Amino acid sequence: MSRRTLRGSAAVALVAAGSVIGPGSPAAAAGSAGYCPDASGVTVVVDFNELGGGTVVRCAPGSQATGLAALKSAGFQITGTLRWGEGFICRIEGKPSADAEKCVDTPPASAYWSYWHAPNGGSWTYSDKGVLNRTPPAGSFEGWSFSLNRDPNDAPRPGVTPSRPAPPPPTSPPAPPASPPPNDVPVAPPPAGGDVAPPPADDGQPGAADGGQPDAAGGPPGAAGGPTQTVGPSASATAAPLASAAGLPSPETATASAQPGSADEPMLTASREEGGVPLGTLAGVLLLAALIAGGLVAARRRRAADPDD
Repeated sequence: MSRRTLRGSAAVALVAAGSVIGPGSPAAAAGSAGYCPDASGVTVVVDFNELGGGTVVRCAPGSQATGLAALKSAGFQITGTLRWGEGFICRIEGKPSADAEKCVDTPPASAYWSYWHAPNGGSWTYSDKGVLNRTPPAGSFEGWSFSLNRDPNDAPRPGVTPSRPAPPPPTSPPAPPASPPPNDVPVAPPPAGGDVAPPPADDGQPGAADGGQPDAAGGPPGAAGGPTQTVGPSASATAAPLASAAGLPSPETATASAQPGSADEPMLTASREEGGVPLGTLAGVLLLAALIAGGLVAARRRRAADPDD
């Protein structure tokens, strides 16, 4: 028995069972383009061959009760015959045209749609059952190929290999961003003994802090304000010759004679003016000037009293 005879016998059996649907019924909801991504659907291949239109692959999602259901669920528009209904597929996507095929009775063996099936990764097999009498397994392939001017045993197979492409490898999640370095500057730990060395004392600079001595203003130890620095020649160096001429002790002698802790120390400290010149030095200068002036006056008087000189 030829393939064409088997197909016609299946169609007759379906009509007798009452499974007849009129020609030109609308297709079911469209599936998705391309192969089914997994075994949960049925991949449908339609090869138009000489009709033009290439080969179309679509996925009928989920389980499919019949080959007709898979074809329509994949989104293909089909047309049956007036005599056999959709139990015998006459057109797919309007091909062949109504001028070439009236779809009244069974199409001739020289121009008809051949029906195929295959497991995933297998090979195409011509179906010995009608489109309403076959339940495609989940994950399998359904194929339709237009056969034009071929022998009954030489119908062309669909031009697509019945094998789902391998799924893409899973992508690794991106690595978390590196933590930025801390902004805190590390502090060196203290010495093993736990004591922190004090900063070096500035013994040679005027105004260096000394917690045990009173400051230049006479305040308590550690109070603000140090000895006043004088710009220019030292007042002590200027007043020393004058003080010596007047018979007074020089500032250096007076300062050296005062010992720490004696009664003279606060007096010398208090005798300084805010400008940095000691009061004793000023008094000595004024006394010396008075003595010189008095000497000059006395000399003039002697000259006036003794005209012979």
